[in-house]
Amino acid sequence: MKELQYFEEVASDLENREIRAWREAGKRVVGTVCSSMPEEVLHAGGLLPLRLRAPGLLDTASADAHLHRINCSYTRSVLEVLLRGDLSFLDGLITTNTCDHMLRLAGELEAKAGFPVHYFSMYHTLGESSRKWFILEMEKLIRYIEGSFSTKVSEEDLRQSVSVYNRTRRLMAELAELRKQDPPCVSGAEYLAIAVVGMSIPRELFNDKLEALLPPLRERSSGKSGQPRVMLVGGACDMPEFVGFIEGKGVSVVADGLCFGTRHYWGEVDENAAEFLPAIADHYFDRMACPAIIDGFDHSYGILKQMIDDWRVDGVISARLKFCDHWGGQRKMLAEELRKESVPVLDLEREYNTAGSGQIATRVQAFLEML
Repeated sequence: MKELQYFEEVASDLENREIRAWREAGKRVVGTVCSSMPEEVLHAGGLLPLRLRAPGLLDTASADAHLHRINCSYTRSVLEVLLRGDLSFLDGLITTNTCDHMLRLAGELEAKAGFPVHYFSMYHTLGESSRKWFILEMEKLIRYIEGSFSTKVSEEDLRQSVSVYNRTRRLMAELAELRKQDPPCVSGAEYLAIAVVGMSIPRELFNDKLEALLPPLRERSSGKSGQPRVMLVGGACDMPEFVGFIEGKGVSVVADGLCFGTRHYWGEVDENAAEFLPAIADHYFDRMACPAIIDGFDHSYGILKQMIDDWRVDGVISARLKFCDHWGGQRKMLAEELRKESVPVLDLEREYNTAGSGQIATRVQAFLEML
């Protein structure tokens, strides 16, 4: 489908053509490493937030000299592209401590980046004290933006950014609705490519591109009717090729709980709020929680279970990164709860930059036979 070619092409390159055009216009790009980073705040400062990925990366030889192999392959891949000079187009970078692996990465990025780096201390519970902490961290982020880029972030700037990002969330919700059909109007691989592009180009441009894409999508179908309907969950899964590999075994990936996918775009910020930092905090706390959130499972499971019902999911594939302790625990708790609902779960341990393998193919095929 020619309308999808733009998204597939842009998703395949970190420094894509829209970023190059943005920088040629004298505007700044700031990299982020976590879905819980409040992008609206960066956008309000006139910056382009770019979720860091490593498309096409085949090895992490340089990064392995600085990060132990027991660090997840996403963190090693991000460090690898930095060491290779592939992040030289960035004007700044936001690091965080989502997990121990991210904290270790943060230290390496701060030491080696060569451009302004800000450390955003992430919350790890869903209580009121964590919400206040998140607001304080957003205030620190604003000071970083204003000090590093000689700009101001006003309440009106935040209001405008919230409006832009809410438009994205509404459009992505419409796109997700198209996955409910049988066969879906958009495949899981196509959905992930679109979602990744939303984190990789100016948000206003993405909104316009997605709005133009939705009408032709509504008139087509992807895959075959009657195929098993699967939800994909896991951490740092930004490769449409991996989802396409799974779908190539005769399954429709119709829903996800990925930090590069539906979780990133879930819900909206209150546009009528009196103050926008608290409203932004409320939104991030209302989404599916990262497994690194100590008390977040029950909240996340409620959302995932509703999605399983609404999207008529037959089974769940947990595609977790090797050495990711948080997703390992999340998978176990999720499997225990879904077993009570007679929803089977397949546990796939994967590397970040592996689109597929014979072992994964065998396990997926066996899972589909069970479904």
